[in-house]
Amino acid sequence: MRSCRNTSGRCGRGRLGVVIACLAILTGSYVATAPIARADVVLIDFDDAAAVSGWTTVNDPVMGGRSTSQVGFGEGGLVFSGSISLENNGGFASARGPQDPDIGRRASGATALRIRAVGDGKTYVLRVGAGGQPWSYIQRFTTQAGVQRSYDLPIGGFQPVGMRLDPEPNAPATVDPSSISRVSVYILDKQQGPFAITISGIDAVG
Repeated sequence: MRSCRNTSGRCGRGRLGVVIACLAILTGSYVATAPIARADVVLIDFDDAAAVSGWTTVNDPVMGGRSTSQVGFGEGGLVFSGSISLENNGGFASARGPQDPDIGRRASGATALRIRAVGDGKTYVLRVGAGGQPWSYIQRFTTQAGVQRSYDLPIGGFQPVGMRLDPEPNAPATVDPSSISRVSVYILDKQQGPFAITISGIDAVG
């Protein structure tokens, strides 16, 4: 039998080939099992007036307040604007979308919801919920005035609330994105005076 000391070049090349083959196998195994990133999915796109037509407003006059608001299509999105009055213990306005169970199907598996908007420097609230449930989930986002940008709201950051937006201890602690069938935008927290936000779309982020 010939010793590898006499054929060091060939033995070295042989060992190198084995190492390369092992690395190729390991690398191939890793690539095959690597998770595939989830692409962002558009949930609501306010690209024309028809996409806005189903939205309505509910303001504090239902509780005796005097705040006003309206929704309409303009500047490439849903324009939610109005004025918050603190008279008669008022202080809120909301724009509410129609029920759409398909939102949950598209949002399934999302880790965040993204709002694409031009704001006014005020803080707004995204509210999501499912039809027939006595609770919903909210998360605040503070806008940058006059700038088109995206606001990513982590799923884990949504808080369960009841009908009056008070904390709801009986609800699941975390919202299930696949259960979402309705989206609303609120302005709360006694932010007196005029407001306006233009939302071009809402996405599910993987």
